[in-house]
Amino acid sequence: MNNRRALKCVLAMSVAAGAFATVAAAQQQVPPLKVTRIRDNVWVTQGGDGGNTGIIVGTTGVIVVDTKTTVASSKDVQAEIAKITTKPVTTAILTHSDGDHANGVAGFPPGLQIIAQENAKKEMIASAGTRGAYPQDRLPTKTIGKDETMTIDGVRVRMLHWAPGHTSGDLIVFFPDEKVVFMGDLMTYPNRPDVLAITGGTLIHTEKNGSAAGLLVNLKGVVGLNADTFVTGHGELMTKQDAKERYAFIQDKWNKVKAMSAQGKSEEEIKAAVGERTVARGTPGLPVGVPAKTLSEVMYDEINSKKKS
Repeated sequence: MNNRRALKCVLAMSVAAGAFATVAAAQQQVPPLKVTRIRDNVWVTQGGDGGNTGIIVGTTGVIVVDTKTTVASSKDVQAEIAKITTKPVTTAILTHSDGDHANGVAGFPPGLQIIAQENAKKEMIASAGTRGAYPQDRLPTKTIGKDETMTIDGVRVRMLHWAPGHTSGDLIVFFPDEKVVFMGDLMTYPNRPDVLAITGGTLIHTEKNGSAAGLLVNLKGVVGLNADTFVTGHGELMTKQDAKERYAFIQDKWNKVKAMSAQGKSEEEIKAAVGERTVARGTPGLPVGVPAKTLSEVMYDEINSKKKS
């Protein structure tokens, strides 16, 4: 089996599991869409069907960062944009390939410039034919490797990828003049301790070659940016101090898992010691992204696989 077929198989399994969670979540009430202005030309939408969405108004057009889950949810965002400006949406930047951040791009008008990290595009292509697949007629028109700064409609934006983290194709979207950074799902739900106890801080899609070690590389880079507003993939915004504390929390967890692994502690003992628990996907009151493995379990696997190699 070649690499592309293998990736397609694991993505199919991932999408199928995610679809089960999506159905369960759909039975819960979708929170109303809330729009918050964070700079003169920058807004963020929270709630609705999918992750947080950025709205950045340029000279003659609008940039969106992430596009919700469905055509209908993306239309809701576009209706809110129309209340802000009559300028058209010309660019969509996708922080990663997950459907709740990317699939709503199908609801935007044709001709959109679509930007994603190069590994994210590979994941999008590999999802073709699976349930909840990324819309293949809206594949990214531009991809980013590691670090690229460009000006889009008068707005300077720096896009960064340090390592696989939440997925293999995470893209940090930084607006240096506005001091705003969109992190995608590298950080989520800062005010949900119940979610923190399940995800351990961040969900890692191991089936998309995500990595706990790589997550730490990304978070170190993110908190080093000259930003003061940090937009999470889901949930409330973070200050720089909030982001530093989340990074420190996850780094401390890695250190504890590594130390306890060296002591011969079992995976279950470690998970209990760091305060994580496993729950079923689709549990009422919890987000769709309840992981198959908690962060400490992913860390345990990575640390112990290195010991064996």
